[in-house]
Amino acid sequence: MTLLKNRWLWLALDVIWLVGLSLYVGAGTDNVPFHGDESTLIYMSRDYHYLVQQRDLDRVLYAELPENPSEQDLRLLNGTVGKMAMGLAWDLSGYTVEDLNEPWAWGLSWNVNAALQHIPADDVLYAARVSSAVLTIASVWAVFAITLAVLPNHLAAWIASLIYATTPAVLMNGRRAMMDGALLCFSALTVLAALLVIREQARDPRPRRGVLVGWTAVWAIAAGFAIASKHSAVMTVAITFAIIALEPSIRKRRWEWPNARRLARWIGAALLVIVTFLALNPAWWSDLGGMPERVLTMRQNMLDAQVEKYGGYETLDDQLVGLFEGMFSAEPQYYEDPEWAGFPVIQDEIAAYEVTLLEGRAGGPVWGALLLIAFAAGLVALGYRLRHGPAWAVLAWAAITALGLLALTPFDWQRYYLPLQAPVAVVAGIGVVRFAWYIVTALLPVSPEA
Repeated sequence: MTLLKNRWLWLALDVIWLVGLSLYVGAGTDNVPFHGDESTLIYMSRDYHYLVQQRDLDRVLYAELPENPSEQDLRLLNGTVGKMAMGLAWDLSGYTVEDLNEPWAWGLSWNVNAALQHIPADDVLYAARVSSAVLTIASVWAVFAITLAVLPNHLAAWIASLIYATTPAVLMNGRRAMMDGALLCFSALTVLAALLVIREQARDPRPRRGVLVGWTAVWAIAAGFAIASKHSAVMTVAITFAIIALEPSIRKRRWEWPNARRLARWIGAALLVIVTFLALNPAWWSDLGGMPERVLTMRQNMLDAQVEKYGGYETLDDQLVGLFEGMFSAEPQYYEDPEWAGFPVIQDEIAAYEVTLLEGRAGGPVWGALLLIAFAAGLVALGYRLRHGPAWAVLAWAAITALGLLALTPFDWQRYYLPLQAPVAVVAGIGVVRFAWYIVTALLPVSPEA
């Protein structure tokens, strides 16, 4: 009876804690400084109108000679989950497609964009932002659950979720009407589902087949949503797939060839990822074979153009500094285009946002050093638990994500390092608890009988 009461008590405390963090994330939704990509994503949410309200599939299918080439390019380059959530949000709020703005025109001044109706109305912007903030809040809950799956310690989960929910880059980009809220949400859910899969795989004496297949299906659907949220999530999905596939061999400390049943489950999961992604990307349906290469080429051309315009990393040292700052010490990067520094409206919005104290914890070297120490302690603590599947899985998640972003990120844009925030928070949360435990045990005398 006492154990049952404790479980309910911990559940109540966990919910209260997470509700508090959720309110904090949601509270800054109306105040976060505007970004030009918000105009573009809200503009793209008219696909909700085409597909849900008009049921006009032909309007979104890829065509060699599209009715609106710019609209088609944006549809192929960007994720679909966030924009459809925004469409649902403005629909539920009573707005129509006629209330939507045009996409932001980079290179033009604020006043010109305003005159061309490229800036969304305040109410439409807020509705779209709420949809993104809700997804970001879901990612906070997922980070909490991931930490508990790795280390059944509620204090560690509280600290990890606090670190994550007060990360300036998470708050700023997750609150905005952009793709990042959906990316953060479904990437974290993909990792959580993968941990549940490997936990069931390691169940003694044998896994429950129905449960294992069920969690594998959940993982695959979450992974499909993650890639459809933002194409860069394919890295997280690939990491989790490798974790699931390698877990039996790592647990048994010898290479184990998969049997027919396990192969069938992996193949089925991979197919379900693809099917989920395609179901969320109807633009691909008219040219499934040619679309992957087309989208990769378009994205590479976009990155090349951005590097040419804004400049990129010149040396490996620059890349390492960018990675370190993105993981631990970066202050909010409110805009990437230096021309925005000359927009008085944006400077006023930044000042008003920071006055609210809703921008999260401060960046800079002090906070960066503290987070680095907590992260290092977490690495050590998890290193002692390598035989525990979720422990090495989170280490692999953090390490491979960091290496991948180091290799693939061409310039110092804070948004590109968002996939690191969840694993850093989980490892650091565990590190704080373990570091505190080491300090306490070192200071308090232990009796010989103990």
